Amino acid sequence: MGKEAAFLSLKESIEEGRTSLGIEFGSTRIKAVLTDFSGNILAVGIHDWENSFQNGVWTYGI
Repeated sequence: MGKEAAFLSLKESIEEGRTSLGIEFGSTRIKAVLTDFSGNILAVGIHDWENSFQNGVWTYGI
């Protein structure tokens, strides 16, 4: 299967709701994994940040 056909197959799976999204919320990181119903990983995303409490105010940064 070529790249374009694989992309179209993935797109159809997402549009037809044949995927599952797992999300983990941590104190300084959010992780997400998109899988098909066979457990194959289709996409992964991670976002990190830092937070601090200074002078009575919470601040958030990347």
